[in-house]
Amino acid sequence: MNNNLFRAISFRIGIIFSLSTIFILIIMGLFINKLVMHHFETQDRTQLEGKIQLIQNLLQQHPKNSPELNLYLRDALVGHHDLMVQIERPTGKVLFSSASSIINTQNLIKSANNSWIKWQVQNKTYRGMIYTTGINRNSEIQSVRIIVGIDTSEHLHFLKDFKRQLLYIGLAGTICLMFLGWFATWRGLRPVQKMAKVAEGISAQHLSERLEVEHTPTELKSLAIAFNAMLDRLESALEKLSDFSSDLAHEIRTPINNLMTQTQVCLARNRDINIYQEVLFSNLEEFERLARMVSDMLFLAKAEHGLNLQNLQNIDLVKEVTALFDFYDALAAEKNMTLQQTGSGNVKGDPAMLRRALSNLLSNAVKYGKKNSTIQIKLQQNLDNTIFSIENEGPELSPEQLSRLFDRFYRTDASRQRTEEGTGLGLAITKSILDMLGATIQAESLNGRIIFTIVFQSESMQG
Repeated sequence: MNNNLFRAISFRIGIIFSLSTIFILIIMGLFINKLVMHHFETQDRTQLEGKIQLIQNLLQQHPKNSPELNLYLRDALVGHHDLMVQIERPTGKVLFSSASSIINTQNLIKSANNSWIKWQVQNKTYRGMIYTTGINRNSEIQSVRIIVGIDTSEHLHFLKDFKRQLLYIGLAGTICLMFLGWFATWRGLRPVQKMAKVAEGISAQHLSERLEVEHTPTELKSLAIAFNAMLDRLESALEKLSDFSSDLAHEIRTPINNLMTQTQVCLARNRDINIYQEVLFSNLEEFERLARMVSDMLFLAKAEHGLNLQNLQNIDLVKEVTALFDFYDALAAEKNMTLQQTGSGNVKGDPAMLRRALSNLLSNAVKYGKKNSTIQIKLQQNLDNTIFSIENEGPELSPEQLSRLFDRFYRTDASRQRTEEGTGLGLAITKSILDMLGATIQAESLNGRIIFTIVFQSESMQG
């Protein structure tokens, strides 16, 4: 429980928010305390300087140390019980002192930062100034020293209460801000909890759930969009995987059933050696078909995990197309098809892999194209890419059929499942090879023509 609390984002943000608040309040408290101290110092200095000026005027008016001068000095201090004044005229001889005892200048503590002096009398702390001047007396300059101080006990008491109250207010404010920070974070992370709830309900059987994007906070909107896109891909992949498993089972079951049926019929009674040979030849064809299917599936599995294309060369597409035409010319002639090629182009890739990919496309065009039609291959060399396209006449394909054309074992006409030889993996292998070569392939169905377009980017051309 404690570990979960410490790992919670709301708890961490609350702690960080609280520590930041405490730091800011401490800085503010020190700054305010300094301002208050400066205010008291300025106030005390103004008051003391005023008294020094008054005393100096009285001393100028009464050059003699008379009882009348003491009376005037005491009258000047009426109402200022917190003031302490000591006058020495001449310096060292006390003329007047408002304190019960004479101030010993040796006990005065001078401040290092300013002109203040401090001393203590009867548990009271005084802060004051020493003013030394000369007064003209009978054509002689007589030195005078005036020591004035003010009781700072009230200031210190006020500052002590102020600091205590500021501490209590700071603690209460920090606790409130910590709670508010935690609550705001918890409230802000509620969309994440909703995401987690939606994610909990997602399984292989329920992939239709999606996160709401419209009312999602801006910071989480990109995450929600990416999450929904991931679910779309998973749903599509799972659907293709389910279809693949079904198609694979059907593809394997058919030759196995043929093998079993032929073998059972052959073994039902004794037969001539020629019949056994025919059955074995028929079984061999099915075995070869299964072997090709397994080989193609292994190739696709390796391609999905990445194949190292070590034999990269500059390939002249015109030469490759000419070699393919020579190989498929006889098959095309059986259906009275014409093979044409225009343009030129060069790419960089693995010759064997590329030949296999292009061979699959041309093989499909011959097998599924209309009789007495033309299969046309166009090559176009551009500055940043090379385009290879192959066209043949065929039935119109729907957008759904085009989108699944490169799926494994997918055939556009299920009733034609076994009328043509092949494993149903040709186009899937072609796409895997082109992906490894950094090329893209796209299928279109326009006006009764099937068009496959391959774009080789400049990266694949240059290695």
